[in-house]
Amino acid sequence: MLSMLTVSQELSKSLQSETGKMYAIKCDVTKNSDIETAFKWVKDNLGGVDILVNNAGGGSTSPLIGKLSR
Repeated sequence: MLSMLTVSQELSKSLQSETGKMYAIKCDVTKNSDIETAFKWVKDNLGGVDILVNNAGGGSTSPLIGKLSR
């Protein structure tokens, strides 16, 4: 299983020839201190947030069919 650090490093390498920059910031969205630290880093280093995509969440490995009530 690949770690998020490994995935971020591989993605960064694959995008080196593209225009723009990529920043990976570790943030546990269940911890207010992590969120505040991440936003502070963005503000201090990039000037703030223009667009935010919340891509945090959980998943299920079991099918939904048969679990739905009618």
